Amino acid sequence: MQSKFLGRSQRRSGSIMANGFSLVELILYSAITLILFNAALSMSLSQSRSSIKTYELAALRNQMARITFLLEGELAEGETITVCNANCPVVNGRNVAYSLQISHPHAANGAAIANADVTYYGTADSPNLFRFGPPFTTATTAVNPANGNLAFGSGALTAAAANVESVASPNTTLSNLGVNADERHTLTYSITITTGTTDRDSPWASTLTATNQRARTRVFAF
Repeated sequence: MQSKFLGRSQRRSGSIMANGFSLVELILYSAITLILFNAALSMSLSQSRSSIKTYELAALRNQMARITFLLEGELAEGETITVCNANCPVVNGRNVAYSLQISHPHAANGAAIANADVTYYGTADSPNLFRFGPPFTTATTAVNPANGNLAFGSGALTAAAANVESVASPNTTLSNLGVNADERHTLTYSITITTGTTDRDSPWASTLTATNQRARTRVFAF
């Protein structure tokens, strides 16, 4: 009786092994599945990092375009340029690491025009590029000098207002500031913008640098 039971049990086990997977096959298939899963995960992470890098560089390029447009616009309306790369004068009570000062000869001051100085600078305790000077006006109505409106339009400076400090561009540094020694109206500079992430291994850590940039004033003083 016992012999018959054992015989039937062995035949049933053999049938299961024949129709299913052996233990070795199961381990092998599991290992292959794990390898394929890890490869797919690695590819997915790599694509994610690449997408983040692409997004960050596009954002930095947009930021670079905005700040260079602002700098070149203010320089184009300025008259004189003064630069400092070390041991710079204090600006708005701050110790300054570098500075770019632009003198504007036609800032709005009520119904008249007046000179105004705008300074771009960086400090040792901040990664940002600051601007200190008269704010921009948004006047867009018709000319009416009696009411103090010269209709300069949006973007003109108003010397009547107090100078204000603002962040011109976050995580931005100017360097190699120079002025043409002959005509004194062409600025040369380099600019670097980062995402502000200090971890170099982070996919969000990106840097964009533009060197040998040039901008020129349009108003000449004689």
